Amino acid sequence: MKNVFIVLFSGLAALATNCSAPCNGHIESSVLYFKQAPQGQFVYANVLNNPALGSQQTLMRDDKEYGTFPHVIIINDPQMKYKGQSTICFDEFTKQALPADIDLREKDIPRILITK
Repeated sequence: MKNVFIVLFSGLAALATNCSAPCNGHIESSVLYFKQAPQGQFVYANVLNNPALGSQQTLMRDDKEYGTFPHVIIINDPQMKYKGQSTICFDEFTKQALPADIDLREKDIPRILITK
């Protein structure tokens, strides 16, 4: 019984330390999911306090509807520094060009690279 308690406590401690960093940017987004990119990952996020940045999208995953969100963006994360985060806050970004092999369902989603 004592070992079970230790394992449960260790698991809860790991969850508590795997939270997102405090929001220190002026643009806040809620992470919806991650997708592997040719280099790093793409972060699908819903912008919470700057609605003009994203666009309303019904997202699909594994050919099933994931949900409709009002202000979706795709963040290019080549170094995977946002891996596992539930929110991402930032101030400066550059808009990215659409890749040649884009999924046509994602052609209207703004793509960005966070610079600060």
